[in-house]
Amino acid sequence: MPSQARPFFEQLLAAMMKPDREALEKLVHPDFMGDFPQSGERARGFAQFWGQLEAYPGGAPGDVDALPGMRVVGDEERWAMSPGYSVVPLADPTRFTIVGSVVYPDGVRWHIIMSVELRDGRLFRSETYFGPEMAAPIAESIAARSRG
Repeated sequence: MPSQARPFFEQLLAAMMKPDREALEKLVHPDFMGDFPQSGERARGFAQFWGQLEAYPGGAPGDVDALPGMRVVGDEERWAMSPGYSVVPLADPTRFTIVGSVVYPDGVRWHIIMSVELRDGRLFRSETYFGPEMAAPIAESIAARSRG
């Protein structure tokens, strides 16, 4: 049975991209904590979450289509039967991973992976990793050999 995760995350991302403070605040838990391990940033509560969004380079993209190919991993409940014939969940129905990308104002596409936890139907915890798109090293090596 599919969960309601994808519609929730579509609403969340749409509110972030506009940005729509009122809509976003309804989707973020009051005890929210978001970590960005690469930069060492941490947002505690909605005010800091909003502050990070406002500080996004060049402002928010303004359109949820700026996140092409967004996938919500864990969007379906999955269950298994144990050897003792009890049914157990294979994943926590409140934890998901969002995979997508965004184009920065300088035109470089950045890939984003966000591990999230929901509580009371709202975004409670997030851990976000990001990195710029780059050519595959093997492709660069082949191109260099063909030039030289």
